[in-house]
Amino acid sequence: MSNGPSTAYSILSLPHSNNRLALDAIPRQLDPLQERLHRKQRLAASYRLFARYGYEVGLAGHFTARDPIETDHYWINPLGVPFSKISVSQLLRVDADGQVVEGEGLLNTSALELHHGLQRARPEVVGIAHLHGFYGRTWSSLGQLFDPITAEAGAFNQDQVIFPRHELRATDGTLEQDRDRVARAFIDRFADNSLLIWQNHGLWTVGETVESAAWKFILAEDVARSHLLARAAGVPVIPQADPVTAQSKARNELFGWLNFLPLWDAISAQEPDLLA
Repeated sequence: MSNGPSTAYSILSLPHSNNRLALDAIPRQLDPLQERLHRKQRLAASYRLFARYGYEVGLAGHFTARDPIETDHYWINPLGVPFSKISVSQLLRVDADGQVVEGEGLLNTSALELHHGLQRARPEVVGIAHLHGFYGRTWSSLGQLFDPITAEAGAFNQDQVIFPRHELRATDGTLEQDRDRVARAFIDRFADNSLLIWQNHGLWTVGETVESAAWKFILAEDVARSHLLARAAGVPVIPQADPVTAQSKARNELFGWLNFLPLWDAISAQEPDLLA
């Protein structure tokens, strides 16, 4: 079964002048059906990339893409299908009640409230990523934010938050009440940040595109690795970080989208079955 032509962008196809990129905003698909296909293709490609980077641990982890037509729905992988085998046709569409309305397969129900809650609270968010990468979950045990010790780490300056362990303590309520309370606390804590470090658990990233959410997660895993290595070697020098503005956050979205392009080009060429 074919899911239509790839809705591809490449660096060479983007606006340019005098051999220099001339782009100040992320291009969008005008046709909502094409935008749906675009998001599904990038979602499937992201799962393939996450498999390559070793972010898959058993059944853990989930990455969702908001549907551009039914905007309270999202697309997600079917539970138990290896990330390395995910294709567009295998993705599930889940409605606001947590029911699968398109696709066949088991639903990962471990974070229904969190994904739907984030979508409701943050209408700009399209992609939501939480995988169990080794370095991210190891760093999360320290309960600390990233310091701007590298240029890559600086991308998260004033755009990251900790979800502390004490937020998970049970109350005298029912299990359902506790789940609701944790979900509300999680969503409130995420606020308008791109990165959430869930203490003793791992990393979450969000983006205004599937591409930027995926790239931010890849980048955050890399930053966690560099932090752990730098601290093992000595005491990192922490420069004063530049203040973050709304404009620079918009640039980070574009930066994330652009950085995903060569990854998309490579994985879609090497594993074209992901488009099936």
